[in-house]
Amino acid sequence: MTTTVFPVGHGAGPLASAEYMVRIGRTAEQLTESEFGVWVLAHRWPNLPELMSECTDADIEDAERHVHGLLDRGVLVPADDAMALAQRYRLLPLFIGLGNRRGDPDRFAIGVPGLDPLAVVNATVYELWQWGWVAPSLWAHCEVLATIGEQDEGESGAPNTQLDIVLDGVSTLLSEFVAVLEPVS
Repeated sequence: MTTTVFPVGHGAGPLASAEYMVRIGRTAEQLTESEFGVWVLAHRWPNLPELMSECTDADIEDAERHVHGLLDRGVLVPADDAMALAQRYRLLPLFIGLGNRRGDPDRFAIGVPGLDPLAVVNATVYELWQWGWVAPSLWAHCEVLATIGEQDEGESGAPNTQLDIVLDGVSTLLSEFVAVLEPVS
């Protein structure tokens, strides 16, 4: 049973038909208001029981049915098989890197120049946001990190040792709406 889900795609907003559009790769999915609400909440609460609780608090009826429908349509993706997720999806950054913070050089901001940052993240997550899109998949990004670790530490690197770190970073970036997951093409 799925216990963790990630939202896929980029919200493109409401349509005149009272539906909402989510762009996934070169296609678009039209969601009802309730489906869109579930998709938005999944950014902040990937843990399924917490997501269901948040849907209840937001008065989204039939949330469980919507989650299953969104999983079937690929608008939500199960994250329980981390390797499969990493092999099938890539991260695309949104907004602009605002650099590290005065007084806290180990934290980096993402957002729009001249406005308060949308996210302030650690160096590892910032590197994922900044460079993760270059890799053809999250798994390829893990392979790069393993190779870098191998060179820096002289130890045998394995991509699966990087997987939890990468998926934690993905969760952080999605929760702040500063990146999107896209299927590999």
